Amino acid sequence: MIQNTLLVFTILIVLTTFALYAERMWKWASFFSSLGICTLGAVLLTTCKILPTASAAYDVVYDYVMPLAIPMLLLNSNIKRIIKESGRMLIFFHVSCAAAVIGSLAAGFIFRNHPMLANDIAGFVAMEVGVCTGGVVNQMAMANTFHVSESLTGAAAVSGNIVAVIFLVVVGMLPSLPFLKKHFTHPHMDEAEAQGMSEIVDTTKDIRFTAIGFGKLFGVAFGVYGLAAIFMDFVGSLDLPAVLMQLGTNMYLIITVITVVIATVFPKQCEKIPAGDEIGTFFLLVFMAVIGAGANLLDILKAAPFAMIIEILIVATIVVLSLLVGKLAQIDLEEILICCNASYGGPNTAVAYVAGKGWRRLVIPGLLVGIYGLIIGNVLGILAGNIFGTLLGIFG
Repeated sequence: MIQNTLLVFTILIVLTTFALYAERMWKWASFFSSLGICTLGAVLLTTCKILPTASAAYDVVYDYVMPLAIPMLLLNSNIKRIIKESGRMLIFFHVSCAAAVIGSLAAGFIFRNHPMLANDIAGFVAMEVGVCTGGVVNQMAMANTFHVSESLTGAAAVSGNIVAVIFLVVVGMLPSLPFLKKHFTHPHMDEAEAQGMSEIVDTTKDIRFTAIGFGKLFGVAFGVYGLAAIFMDFVGSLDLPAVLMQLGTNMYLIITVITVVIATVFPKQCEKIPAGDEIGTFFLLVFMAVIGAGANLLDILKAAPFAMIIEILIVATIVVLSLLVGKLAQIDLEEILICCNASYGGPNTAVAYVAGKGWRRLVIPGLLVGIYGLIIGNVLGILAGNIFGTLLGIFG
């Protein structure tokens, strides 16, 4: 077992880099995704006594790396642009988010007495709402807010990754189902079929790492983190109700709000800051490796199948309710599926999904809706966790 902090950092960085490389090079790795490789790889390294279950390196990742990743990932979250360019898809996205809340609350009540959840049931519900309204960033934020045990957090991360793979495969198949094509409008599918798939949508960017750009990126990230810390200290000194205190002292939520305000007020300046997505994603993967390192493999093996059942139940609720409401509201099939994808997978999978299908005019709206999910996921998670706790106290 390695105890040297610098060597632990080295292993985390090497594991994250390997995960990104493997995802691009090998089919088996792309199936698991870089996030899954980081989480599972760290679990295996801890089980093999290579990584410790506790380290000062992990504390640094919790205290600095993850909080800095959020403003980097949200530098393009101009709320005006999101509202303007995403159109009715943004409005309909709230249906998918509402379905996520309903599914999570229902799953919490159904499995509230399960021994695996113990005292973490409200936090687990909040985690599920978070991951289903923007992805893993919100899930980990809720785990931190509600102090969910590391074993359950690790199980949720592992099971969530497995279900996400299944979900992406299923959602990828849904547009071709004759039943859905018969009962829903699908103009973008018709356009893609008419034009053919010879032109592949290129969502990559020409990223140039410069010292000035690097300084701007980290300057903004540290500045946002500093302002959030000052605000949280102020709120903590007030005598507020529990829910307001939880919202006002949630580090991830406050950082998100400050970043969105900056990106909305200074959109041109933020758009010129390079590599925020790339470095933010790398930091996020390092954080996921730390999550995996803190989990016990035996506990994960016990809890992961159970967590998978809950994940599948919630995802099914999102898809079914979104399709039903979308049919009643006469929303295009493509927009419904993108909202489902963006809610559970976040902006990256939404863009990849749209690009892979050739729905060119929906690339930007899909990206913006996914970013919007990152923004509201923490609020919905905190509210859902507290609502569930209240209802559990009333109905038992």
